[in-house]
Amino acid sequence: MPSAAASRRRLPTVALTMSDVTAVDRRFGAGGPTLAEVGETALLDHLVAIAEAEGGEHRAALRGDDAGVWTPRAGRDLAISIDALVEDVDFRRPWITPRQLGGRAFTVAVSDLAATGADAEHCLATLCARPSEQLDDVLGIQYGLCAAAAAAGCAVTGGDVSAIDGPLVIDVCVVGSLPAGRALRRSAGHIGDALLVTGVLGRAAAGLRLLSGGAEPTSAVERAWVAAQLEPQVRLREGSALLSHGVRCGADISDGLVLDTMRTARASDCAVELWAAALPVDAELRARFGNQWLELAIAGGEDFELVVAVAEAEVDALLQQWPAELAALTRVGSLRAGSGVHLLDAANGAELPLPRSSAGHF
Repeated sequence: MPSAAASRRRLPTVALTMSDVTAVDRRFGAGGPTLAEVGETALLDHLVAIAEAEGGEHRAALRGDDAGVWTPRAGRDLAISIDALVEDVDFRRPWITPRQLGGRAFTVAVSDLAATGADAEHCLATLCARPSEQLDDVLGIQYGLCAAAAAAGCAVTGGDVSAIDGPLVIDVCVVGSLPAGRALRRSAGHIGDALLVTGVLGRAAAGLRLLSGGAEPTSAVERAWVAAQLEPQVRLREGSALLSHGVRCGADISDGLVLDTMRTARASDCAVELWAAALPVDAELRARFGNQWLELAIAGGEDFELVVAVAEAEVDALLQQWPAELAALTRVGSLRAGSGVHLLDAANGAELPLPRSSAGHF
């Protein structure tokens, strides 16, 4: 690895400025120097500069200390989560730009905070890359991550870089806070509770199906599916709103509605009943994918929406008071006595076989 002095001497030949990266959402491999040519010290200088510039009012002082120090507000609990994206497992370069990848890495990680009702406060990111990785690509990832964090009110306060012989890896740790003792929990559900979800299901899985098949999106809805896969939405505001409305049982939908409600059922010692007819999906999902639409909607994963259990008597008031600017809430089933997940064609309807899950790593 080149020395810090040598790295700094080479910087004028890099021909890269912040405006260069932000002006065009470059594809991977568009050209420029490699990390080996630039060196670790200069790379870190670039990454810190981006975090400070993109953080806006949410930026933290990045002074090169070995650890960040943060004192949470009185009466607040901490929520902490970590998530990694691995090349050719969680993303493929031809599908996504570096900037999109950085934003996606943050959103995937912070979705777990949204599932608790927490506000995002701080973020740390580790990048493992080959020495031959191009600097422009790494800085594009950093721009995407920092911009997404700033939009969520979160400061990027540090991280790490490491050389690796294998694929590109981005590991993001997020830290948030919420009112003490009031986190949304999977274990807080009760038999008879209604199950509600935010947003629209199946879009990310449909987008992945299009990308995997090499199909170009030809309609607005297909472009929305691909965008849902590459640029998922943050549901922090929805999680916080659910908490303020007194909801106590919740989770995010990262591995599909079937698997994630099954985890809630186990934690709450009950069973789940899902209603196919009630699922919030695009009408085009059925038309485009035929009898596979249900698999995409509840077993495809990566929706990063929220699913909550609410006492039956409180559902109407929650729906009536739900802010219009937030992702819509839809009832999709109930918690009931027993175990496992049961899929019905409609409320009080006939039971259907559960579709095969395509989420999960193992």
